[in-house]
Amino acid sequence: MDAFEAIKATFFQECDELLAELESKLMLLEQGQTDLETINAVFRAVHSVKGGAGAFGLEALVRFAHVFETLMDELRGGRKPCDAVTIKTLLRASDVLADHIQAAQGLAPPVDEERSAGLVQELELLTHGGEAPPAVEEEEEDDFGFTPMAFDAPLDDPALAVGAPAADAAPAGQPGWRIVFKPHGRMYGSANEAGLLLREVGRLGPITVSVDEAALPTLDVLVAEDGYLTWTIDLVADVDEKAVREVFDFVEADCDLTITPLGGAPALVFEEEPPAVLPASDELDIAALLAKAAAGAAPETPAAAPAPAPALQSVAPQSVAPQSVTPEPAAPAPVAAQVSAPEPAPAPAAAPIPPAQVATPVAPAPVTIRVDLDRVDRLINVVGELVIQQAMLSQRVLESGLARSSGIALGMEDLELLTREIQDSVMAIRAQPVKSVFQRMPRLVREVADMVSKQVRLVTSGEDTEVDKTVVERLAEPITHMLRNAIDHGLETPEERIAAGKPAEGTVRLAALHRSGRIVIEIADDGRGINRERVKKIAVDKGLIAADAALTDEQIDNLIFLPGFSTAAVVSDISGRGVGMDVVRRSIQALGGRISISSVPGKGSTFTLSLPLTLAVLDGMVVTAADQTLIAPLPAIVESLTPQESDLHYVGGLDPVIRFRDRFLPLIDVALTMGFRETPMVPSEGVAVVVETEGGQQAALLFDAIQGQRQVVIKSLETNYRQVEGVAAATILGDGRVALILDVDVLVTDMRRKSPRSDFKLAS
Repeated sequence: MDAFEAIKATFFQECDELLAELESKLMLLEQGQTDLETINAVFRAVHSVKGGAGAFGLEALVRFAHVFETLMDELRGGRKPCDAVTIKTLLRASDVLADHIQAAQGLAPPVDEERSAGLVQELELLTHGGEAPPAVEEEEEDDFGFTPMAFDAPLDDPALAVGAPAADAAPAGQPGWRIVFKPHGRMYGSANEAGLLLREVGRLGPITVSVDEAALPTLDVLVAEDGYLTWTIDLVADVDEKAVREVFDFVEADCDLTITPLGGAPALVFEEEPPAVLPASDELDIAALLAKAAAGAAPETPAAAPAPAPALQSVAPQSVAPQSVTPEPAAPAPVAAQVSAPEPAPAPAAAPIPPAQVATPVAPAPVTIRVDLDRVDRLINVVGELVIQQAMLSQRVLESGLARSSGIALGMEDLELLTREIQDSVMAIRAQPVKSVFQRMPRLVREVADMVSKQVRLVTSGEDTEVDKTVVERLAEPITHMLRNAIDHGLETPEERIAAGKPAEGTVRLAALHRSGRIVIEIADDGRGINRERVKKIAVDKGLIAADAALTDEQIDNLIFLPGFSTAAVVSDISGRGVGMDVVRRSIQALGGRISISSVPGKGSTFTLSLPLTLAVLDGMVVTAADQTLIAPLPAIVESLTPQESDLHYVGGLDPVIRFRDRFLPLIDVALTMGFRETPMVPSEGVAVVVETEGGQQAALLFDAIQGQRQVVIKSLETNYRQVEGVAAATILGDGRVALILDVDVLVTDMRRKSPRSDFKLAS
């Protein structure tokens, strides 16, 4: 990939972040939070997309973003009300803007021109109040009203002095602001440009601009990527300081910026050449300003003025290819000249600096880098192997019989702590909030609601819940299916809701939370709930179950996950093919998770997805069942104890239960249940581990012994072997053996019902 394509790819990555920000702020507007800061955030997001698109010549995207931005400018200026109709139009406009970005990226077909043009017309009507919109001149991001020049003539050639007509500086006392702006090198590194910022200030009103080039070094030490020029702008306009600062919102951390009331400090101007007064327009003659900087016209400065610029010595013309002058103060156009070292200037007399001139220190912005996910995955795999090797070394040291106080043993303990810290740090790199998935859903809800003519409000919570990036990426598809299902099947029509005494607008809730070391996603609606009689009848008619099958409510609810099952009478674009919920269950199971349903007829349904926080590591308890070594997930363990004969009882004289804190819990012989041995063990000779499922159900798992606690690297058993009921995954122990990681929920809920009957009784 060449440099241009790499920058373009970065732009599209930033567009994803800007669209997420845009969506979240528009949702706040929809909820009634129409404050100026929220409106400004929407404006900045659209403005950033437009600016980047213009740099890459994405004309369709620029045109649409311009109309969107214009309406937002009217809203933030208070000239238009931010009412419900406007917000609804803005939400649809954000959808079309996302479509334009997808099309520009080549990930989707071109946007339907009729749809885009219709929405553009709506935006313009809202902007101009039904009047014909004023003609908009075509904006060229790189057009500043100057032409390419060849620097073959001496630098004092009058032909180089191009620019706007000079005018006197604004007199003190006029309403306005003095802006002293010095970019840092990192501002240019983030693709910002001083010339564009000056132009944006010029849109607020007439401005007077001067440039101080005193910090320019000699050519032999000049760094093109650094910033040396200081710009002083006098803005004569009755605007507040906040409006001025908004121009520098994106670069305030990458520059020195001082904004003071006009007349509050002496102007930084050139005495021999007064600065040009620019009208409030989109055009700024940067060429004239750069020509002044290159000419080095140094006035006699007062005591408080900066030191004079170095004199430029002209030389004989050389053969230099013509080059376009670009508005980039940090990288001046090359000139055929030598710069002599400046004479040391006498130290100016000390003069008090007005407090308003002192730049306020700005906290540095957090530094981030973009890294390919493949590199992170390789790093995690290597760290996983490091954990396994560290466990093997510890096992070898333990087997060698070295004392725990020996230097090698103590070194191994330090290595274990360091390995754990490295692993936690690497896993934190992959941790990502589920916000990236949740923020895609409001658009989906709006589109589906429009298709089925229902009023739907989406309420989200827990967006900042972090989980492994792989889990986050694979959550989008099942959540999409379930939200579509909730709107199409779960919620009633507005007429049906009103008849049932409910508000016409239905509510769908999407929530994320941590529970017992796992992430839980809940999708709930306040609709009609599951009609179990109809579900069972459809399953019988489709031949999915026998007509005389005796099923519990839970089993009937789970029929909707069967392949080919659908309650839709007509196949539509949303449902009816019987593949949605089946896909959901298979997707969740592939992630090592499970799905459950809770439904109350007439009240609504709740679907709960439970997934591991990470697919890489797990804290577990190493246990022995018969001759097998197993791993019990530590987050599911409540307590471990040795069964006492007085606490053991039998249901029907067969199934053992154990007394635990004034309760009786089922006692599950894991080795017998999983087929590791054919005869049950005597409970009092083993160890009972009390576990709790995600649904809150408790049971006691009976093992032969507990070996200890360990962090293990998760390896998929289904990928490398096949799916085994009661087993979630596998791992490699320190001695090189493979150990199975138990699926506690399956053991407690499903396999307990299938386990063989115990044929021993408590001895008297």
